[in-house]
Amino acid sequence: MANHDELNLTNIQIAEGTPYYDVLLQIIQEIGKDIRPTYTFNKSTCEKLKRHIHTAKVLIKACQTEAENDRKKADAAVEAMRIQALKEAREAKKEQQQKQEEEADN
Repeated sequence: MANHDELNLTNIQIAEGTPYYDVLLQIIQEIGKDIRPTYTFNKSTCEKLKRHIHTAKVLIKACQTEAENDRKKADAAVEAMRIQALKEAREAKKEQQQKQEEEADN
């Protein structure tokens, strides 16, 4: 996954550890600012727009990877909770059976 240094963010102030989604939103805002000046075929503005688009592509991939990892973690947590609930249900059922056997013996 890309880190903030690899993203070529020249005019954007980003604190280290900022989520990729927030950085992507800032890049999209910068792209919006660069669109109109490109109509004049200003070469530097066109190059800046190309860099921002490339950076946005990298950030989109990073966001997708991050979202996939979050989904996997959530799935693992749900599965762990399900297993724990099954374990508790088995223990409760076993205790109930033991009580019934004790009552039947008495």
